[in-house]
Amino acid sequence: MKYLLLLLVLILAFSCQTNTSKQVDQNSTSAPEATSLRHQTDTLLNTQDYLILGNTSNEVEVIKANQMRDYSGFEVLAEYEDDLIIGKAVSRDQLSLFRKFNPTTTFKDYSVEVYQGALAEPDFSTAPDAKAFESRIKDACNNGINFAGHYTLVIWGCGAPCQTGVVVNRKTGEIIEGYQTSLGSDFRKDSKLIIMNSAAIDPNTNLIEICSYCTVSEEVWTGKGFEGL
Repeated sequence: MKYLLLLLVLILAFSCQTNTSKQVDQNSTSAPEATSLRHQTDTLLNTQDYLILGNTSNEVEVIKANQMRDYSGFEVLAEYEDDLIIGKAVSRDQLSLFRKFNPTTTFKDYSVEVYQGALAEPDFSTAPDAKAFESRIKDACNNGINFAGHYTLVIWGCGAPCQTGVVVNRKTGEIIEGYQTSLGSDFRKDSKLIIMNSAAIDPNTNLIEICSYCTVSEEVWTGKGFEGL
């Protein structure tokens, strides 16, 4: 019995030592990774509209297009709307470029009442080219109003990344073309506001990683088309 108890004590002691060693190993391997990540993501520029990360030796600026002549030795790294992101002796792939999504309005600011009357079927005579997507448009319309009070916004893919579509007036049946995005949109049945390329916005940080097709815009439906704010 004495030898059995001694054996159990030895087993428990060895087990505790092994677990402690594992915990120390895990901590020691994670610290260098965190330090390395920190060095790779120094904040080079942090303004109301932009966040740029890279190495501290990198020199970057955000300017308007008409200011480029004042920045000798700089090269254009990226564009966002009418802004240029420029750098000196640095390449685009050395940086992480983000635009901050600062909405100027809300869906409630453009709220509308949702139509409760009889819904008109899509009238393809108003947009003959939409006839090629007749089944898709009719199927979407069967689900009712989904946009701007009395419209059905119908969207389909046109490549990667690309979405196109039409807006159907459910009071008259008129089909209105002109919807085009790269990364989808966010809209409501009781609002005229639409956020184009909404999938470019990181939901946790509200950052938009800058790319050639990632421009996010807030637009309002006028009844005949989309108008930027």
